[in-house]
Amino acid sequence: MKTSRLLALPAIAAAAVLTMTGCFQLPGAPTSPGTTTPADGGSGDGASTELAGTSWSGGDGGNTMSFTLNADGSIDFSEWNDQGGFDVPEDTWVVSGSDVTLTITTNEGNLVYTGPAATGSMSLTGSGTAAGQTLSITQG
Repeated sequence: MKTSRLLALPAIAAAAVLTMTGCFQLPGAPTSPGTTTPADGGSGDGASTELAGTSWSGGDGGNTMSFTLNADGSIDFSEWNDQGGFDVPEDTWVVSGSDVTLTITTNEGNLVYTGPAATGSMSLTGSGTAAGQTLSITQG
């Protein structure tokens, strides 16, 4: 009788581990990178400002940056905290309605900033890893 009880414990433990595995899976990588849609320039409400190809600089109080919003929805950084530029395909921007959202991939997680799309300057509110931060950027 002890043998079957001893064999039952590992079987129960294995079943519990398999059951819990689904709860701890990390999200997968994007299956179709580069499918974000940049500013469409056509909603007619001022928020449709064409941002593709524009360059920006500024910071969020902890990071300084200079970057370009590309027509394909990607962001290319020419400077990040005075350490030079980089290009990560997961760095994206998109205009939805009157708001622009920038998603910047870092080792600590995604910095996501959203706010009214504009030219000249923008003040975007952080969420995710950037919660509580404001990204203030100036065009040029």
